[in-house]
Amino acid sequence: MSEEIIEWLKLPQDLQHRFFELADQEAKNLTKTISELKIQLESLKELIQPNIHSLNESEITQIIAAVDSSRSPRLSERLGIRYGVIAAGVIYLKGIEKRDETFRAGVYKRKQALSQDKSKYYFDVLSTYIERKLASEALDKCDLLIIDGSFYGFVYSVQRMKRAGFYGYDEEKVVKEILEITEELRKSGKVIGVIKRSHTRALGGYLAFIEKRNNPFTTIIDKLILSILMPERTLFSYHDLIKNDPVQLYTQIALLASRGSLENIREEAEKRVYAPFETIGLNRDTINDLRRVQVKAYKNMPPCEIEFPSSISVEELSKMLGQKDIFNEATNLPIALDLIDSMVTLPAKFTEEFVSEIEGRVLETITQSKEYQEVIKMFFTLLNPQKLY
Repeated sequence: MSEEIIEWLKLPQDLQHRFFELADQEAKNLTKTISELKIQLESLKELIQPNIHSLNESEITQIIAAVDSSRSPRLSERLGIRYGVIAAGVIYLKGIEKRDETFRAGVYKRKQALSQDKSKYYFDVLSTYIERKLASEALDKCDLLIIDGSFYGFVYSVQRMKRAGFYGYDEEKVVKEILEITEELRKSGKVIGVIKRSHTRALGGYLAFIEKRNNPFTTIIDKLILSILMPERTLFSYHDLIKNDPVQLYTQIALLASRGSLENIREEAEKRVYAPFETIGLNRDTINDLRRVQVKAYKNMPPCEIEFPSSISVEELSKMLGQKDIFNEATNLPIALDLIDSMVTLPAKFTEEFVSEIEGRVLETITQSKEYQEVIKMFFTLLNPQKLY
């Protein structure tokens, strides 16, 4: 018997019965929704199928690198400072053979007086900074470089920092360097971004725009739709439909349409899409240069959303992604990205262990330096009275 059922049986019998009734009703509702979705998806086939391309089978085996990072799920405040840690790495594969790997460790610290929200924004940006530095170093050592997320995904954290009034000289300097490196990566013609947690709803948005009305797909992510409609070993190109517009534009149109806002919908969506980029001086051409596709390498798996610059044609991309052993059969994500993700992921308790290490080394100094003994002792007594007794 599963743990969930055991917990259920701990409830009063009448309450158990009420929850069983609720579960039964929800199951019926969900079954109805799924049945309706299946019928609705038939209407999308004509729109999508002409834009689905077979992945080009390729005999070449390139050196593929992937960069990823991980940061503390929680910040530690035990030492009077808000501490977080960052782990980042890059791995190089040729086929499934590992050629090399490089790792970086970073520490993030902020005074406790600063709000946790403000701290979180800069923590996100700092993680991106370390990733981008590694990516720049890897660029000349590989044929294809995979970054985690979109090229300019960090702009949303920067926008929130600015709105919160937490954007000074140091923050601006880091963001400027991230932008410079990102431009280098974009213009290289050998870097792609994998959007693992995709919220793209461009298909519903596109239909809403051309039909001037809402539709069921404005609230369904494309990944679900394409999981059903795409065969294995295929690639769906958004820009066969939307031409040179950014995919994000039609996701915003879907959001507005789902809320009933159809008047001047494109103009309003454009404001929402471009505003975060304009806050850091990026023009629209930079954003419009980026393309997106969905790639389904294996049957019964959701597709993988990939962003790439227009300097890489869909045919070139298809050839790169058609190499043997690019994708992980268990996740439909690039193997290199899955590997580096697992290698740099930080356990939830690691930050506290890191802070304990700092604390232990400082306490050790007490026994070696009588000059600072009283000050250090008072510091730790105020923060953690239990530590010294």
